[in-house]
Amino acid sequence: MVKKTYAEIAEVLKKFEIGGITEQLINEYEKSFSEMPPEIELNKTATLLSALGHGKYDYEEGTWTPYTNGVYSFDVEVFDVERMYTNFLIGISALDKEELEFKNIQEDTGNINWEAGIGTRTVTFEWKGKTFCLEAKVINDWFDPNAAFALNKIIIENGSGKRLFFADDGYQECIIFYRDTDWADSFQKETGLVLSSET
Repeated sequence: MVKKTYAEIAEVLKKFEIGGITEQLINEYEKSFSEMPPEIELNKTATLLSALGHGKYDYEEGTWTPYTNGVYSFDVEVFDVERMYTNFLIGISALDKEELEFKNIQEDTGNINWEAGIGTRTVTFEWKGKTFCLEAKVINDWFDPNAAFALNKIIIENGSGKRLFFADDGYQECIIFYRDTDWADSFQKETGLVLSSET
């Protein structure tokens, strides 16, 4: 099977309303891929989506701003540990700022033993006039996927018919979309990327 180039993958993603794709980005990834050893297994679609969904971290200010490209992605071994789930909710909200307008996000890290890297934490937020709470298990700097599944359940029960769909790159990237099931079915068929909406 002939593997697609990043440029060809980009054209497919554009059909599914994925933004932020530039010629410079494609050229950078084509160059990087050409320099890799042939034995490295790489999902090029997932790699490109990860770049489009990462957002921008300002290291001087210590702030993160999500992109609004129709995809949100993050490394599940999280850099900004103290704001892990706050940033997660901000990233999800950026997938549809009107439908997923989460407000007053408050993350409680009072039950964490930082030295041991264990405990629990909660994050509360307001959405559609209600207050919701997610609870996450602490395993050092790793994201608890159950928090994402719990958020998806809230969205499905209170939303417009869309839901979160999750994918990975085979390594440590979590890639997330907010779409309906028809979009997800078509996306999987055309890209070969497996999506899950586990709740």
